[in-house]
Amino acid sequence: MAAPRKVRATVTGIQRYEGEITLFKLQTEVPCRFKPGQFLHFAIDPYDPSFNWPESRVFSIANAPTGDTEIEILISPKGTFTQRMIHDLQIGSEAWIKLPFGVFNFDSSIGKDVVLVAGGTGISPFLSFLRSQLEKEVSCKSVQLYYGVRNPGLIIFDGLLSECALNLPGFNYHIYCERGLSADTTFQHTGMLPVSEIVKSTASSPSVVYYLSGPAAMIGAFEKEILRQGVSGERVIYDRWE
Repeated sequence: MAAPRKVRATVTGIQRYEGEITLFKLQTEVPCRFKPGQFLHFAIDPYDPSFNWPESRVFSIANAPTGDTEIEILISPKGTFTQRMIHDLQIGSEAWIKLPFGVFNFDSSIGKDVVLVAGGTGISPFLSFLRSQLEKEVSCKSVQLYYGVRNPGLIIFDGLLSECALNLPGFNYHIYCERGLSADTTFQHTGMLPVSEIVKSTASSPSVVYYLSGPAAMIGAFEKEILRQGVSGERVIYDRWE
């Protein structure tokens, strides 16, 4: 695993979505190495090597690890720091990142039936994974994604998911929208993620591996149901956040 390093970055793109959810595109001074699923520490204030690392927050890396100088992070404003990111950062703003960190990666997915369960911006590490799949950097037997959002305006990566459905053998996805969505579309459903139904339809594979990313309550519900239906806890990998 690559050793963490501190790198200066410049904001090169800002994509805003409903609810102030924002995708930041960063250009780093040097290429950065990481694995899909890992995260970084993001600092707005300048880093002076003669002092401590400034205040920062952690975010999953959303792009594939191509070895170049581009980094993407998806954020949902939850407090003062992320509000500052939303309102103060502009194209050309400088920031600092420290990466890579985390053991949530997809090493256990090779040759397996993979089930991805994401809630809200918990989709971030799966974006990195799916983009790596498109670039043939990871090889799974099959991949099923279950993605839950609160309303249609938060379905923001359906273009990538459609591309994966067209180009990745064994890939399929289902988006569950809590409200405001008709249930007659191919990949989209009204309501919350149906925990028992999803586990029941996927647990029969002897090689299934579950990756869970999102709110702690969602992860806890799936983890409990997966174990109840007899899947070993060793096959459940999660990225739990508040």
